[in-house]
Amino acid sequence: MVDLDRIHPVTDFVRNYKSYLTRLKQTRRPEVLTVNGVAECVLVDAKTFQEMQESAELARFVRAVNECIESMASGESVASEEAFKEMRSRLGLPSGPR
Repeated sequence: MVDLDRIHPVTDFVRNYKSYLTRLKQTRRPEVLTVNGVAECVLVDAKTFQEMQESAELARFVRAVNECIESMASGESVASEEAFKEMRSRLGLPSGPR
């Protein structure tokens, strides 16, 4: 959740961007920029952004693994050999390793 004290007009950011960048690096907390009172973007420092990207990627991976586990448990999955055979066929590749 964004603190209401961290919502600023974009014009203030344009005028004082150095202080914003310093504050973002120090606090590592997001700040919202508004245009005509409407939220337009969220500023975060680069390290926080990287951590957010890594967390999102981990969440996608965990979700995919859980879906695979559920698929296997319900009997919807196929053996890897069959899956590779189907992929080779779709891609027009030879039927097996040489």
